[in-house]
Amino acid sequence: MLLVAVALVGAGFALIERVQLPKAVAPVETSFICLAGVADGQCNINTKVASLSGQENRTTLTYAQMPKVMIQAVIAAEDRDFFEHNGIDPYGIARALYRDLSKTSGARQGGSTITQQYVKLTYLTSERTLTRKLKEAALAVKLERRLTKQQILERYLNEVYFGRGAYGVEAAARAYFGIASSQLGVEQAALLAGLIRAPLDDPTTHAAEARRRRDGVIGAMASAGFITRRQANDARAVPLDATLVPKPERAENVRVEQGFASVGGEYITEWVRRQLVARFGEAVVYNKGLRVYLTIDPEAQRAANHAVTGVLDEPNDPAGALVSLDDAGRVVALIGGRDFETNKVNYALGRAGGGSGRPPGSTFKPFALAAFVEQGYSVKSVYEAPAERIFPTADEGKPWTVDNFENEDLGNITVEEGTWHSANTLYAQLTQDVGAKAVAEMATRLGVTAPVKAVNSVVLGTNDVSVLDMATAYSTLADHGVKISPYVIRRVEGPDGKVLFNVDEPERTQVISPDVADTVTSVLRGVITKGTGTKALLKKVSAGKTGSTDKNRDAWFAGYTCHTTTVVWVGYDTPTPMLGLHGLKAVTGGTLPANIWHSYMADRTARESKCTYRNIDAGTKRMNPLLVEGPPTTTTVPPPTPPPSTPTSDAPGGAPVSPPAVAPTSAPPRPPSAPATTAPPAAPDATP
Repeated sequence: MLLVAVALVGAGFALIERVQLPKAVAPVETSFICLAGVADGQCNINTKVASLSGQENRTTLTYAQMPKVMIQAVIAAEDRDFFEHNGIDPYGIARALYRDLSKTSGARQGGSTITQQYVKLTYLTSERTLTRKLKEAALAVKLERRLTKQQILERYLNEVYFGRGAYGVEAAARAYFGIASSQLGVEQAALLAGLIRAPLDDPTTHAAEARRRRDGVIGAMASAGFITRRQANDARAVPLDATLVPKPERAENVRVEQGFASVGGEYITEWVRRQLVARFGEAVVYNKGLRVYLTIDPEAQRAANHAVTGVLDEPNDPAGALVSLDDAGRVVALIGGRDFETNKVNYALGRAGGGSGRPPGSTFKPFALAAFVEQGYSVKSVYEAPAERIFPTADEGKPWTVDNFENEDLGNITVEEGTWHSANTLYAQLTQDVGAKAVAEMATRLGVTAPVKAVNSVVLGTNDVSVLDMATAYSTLADHGVKISPYVIRRVEGPDGKVLFNVDEPERTQVISPDVADTVTSVLRGVITKGTGTKALLKKVSAGKTGSTDKNRDAWFAGYTCHTTTVVWVGYDTPTPMLGLHGLKAVTGGTLPANIWHSYMADRTARESKCTYRNIDAGTKRMNPLLVEGPPTTTTVPPPTPPPSTPTSDAPGGAPVSPPAVAPTSAPPRPPSAPATTAPPAAPDATP
């Protein structure tokens, strides 16, 4: 039988010149996701916060990165003469052929060299036929002529399957022990080497067999001179389950590191996964080892999670969502919900996150204000702001009744004062004057991507939008009317370092004039210093707006500094009135959302440089010039009309307002910081 086997091997050699070495298929490789702070080219298994893989979990290593103890364990277990033979072991093949032809039972090891095993993994099927075996031998010899021993071993140790969905030694070390392969000890490497022939997903369930294999490899390593007898005895003495990690309950193609998951990272990972699949396709995302660099700032994300969970800390509290953008459009923090395992809807993204969005309430009023100023009107224009106002045909021919919060009659007040106190009846009239279409179009120009209906109630925030949309729109105001589309993926590389996608400089579009944007900002500063948003007051100059919806089902706070824009939403999964929480009669934008915003932004802005905004009123026309400011009992007396070229105004903080200017084509330079003013007690949010 041995002579027959040798003859067959000889026939195999005759095939070497005729058999062509097929092109190797690139191995499947896991994709990694890394946060801001990871340098280009450095996103890897050690710096990742999440990974995406298909059926195979794999991380490729170079031969130099392979742990020596793992190489020794595999050679001792699989092919002790690997560095001496030319690709095949004739006597080993003879033994394997004898078992196949005689159908005798026995262990399967010993028939194939590591080179042959790699050939079978890469080029051939696993069928057990004489033809396949001869072809395997021929290709192994040919491969040895083309590649070095180190190259073959590198490819083999990256390709071989160890169980638990892990391909290659790096993935195996993490799957079984939760460590990098560079940290493997003798007993761990020996166990992994013993799994190659027949993987055991859970060695503890088959403890006797797993120990037999491990100890057998340890003995082989000692016999080969790789370790001493003492080292072998010490390795055998280590309990089998001493360093094993539990087998995951289910295989997942999306894995998020615990530290990132604990601060809301699962919502971000799923958003990123969808974007990657849309751009590259599932096959590439799950199998081609992408290296994905995000804009998420780890410190900002931790602060955002702390702010949301620190304020919403009671069992029956609603959910919260938060989006924070820097002045370059980068998403630096995002909280999508309370618990990804129980509710995968990302409330920060609206429809893109699996939900529908939520109505923003009075946080929409600044868009009407921007339209008002753009049409040339001064924020010192005076309106009546009664407790209730009925517009006979404003609701598609039907009466439209608008009420102020808690039915408060604010008397005759300026537009800026009406913004500070969120006067619904004032803004309903203002929308009638500028047109609902102008308000809807302004929202879209500033960055709201959700459909906005051009109806009168648009000013009260009745359209469903996302937190990200509102953050985009407010960041346009923060950046003097320059719109930057937000992004969370800044760079994608292939496993070889080739750049597949990169954001060098985001596109910037001047959608409204700097004077209009800065006038809105001047007014919104007063919301925080003297209006409904005083709980959001920071040490740094800031502007913002509160918002709540009908029956307090949703509550918002949207605001910004020169460098960071953040929007917070609070509400239940199923819209429900938020009453009696945290000792409050009702949750409004000026309560829990403002508290969350302040907590996060106080931390974020502590690292920002100081800056401020111009106090400006770009409007030159006065709406309702005959009205005089005053409480409900004040008699209306026509005021003196100032010259058109020298309008006056009391800006937030009491500073004088610059004369109106022609809108420049670019944003003006930011002046030095002004000290923050002391705020009076918070007023209730005026949105019903």
